Amino acid sequence: MANQGECPKCGKRVLHVNVETVISMVDTESKGRCMSYSCIHCNAVLGIQVDRRIKPRSRVRPTPKG
Repeated sequence: MANQGECPKCGKRVLHVNVETVISMVDTESKGRCMSYSCIHCNAVLGIQVDRRIKPRSRVRPTPKG
């Protein structure tokens, strides 16, 4: 069982994390946006979850004028 509040890689206390937006992929196709949480000391990924706040992008491309 992992110790709560400690990074599993470097063992330092996790009081802050780096948060980044990442794209989820399935069979090389973009499926959605997620949030990645990583340790500020060693950059080990601590978790990833779906970002439900971001609206899905439209799959329809605008037609060129002219």
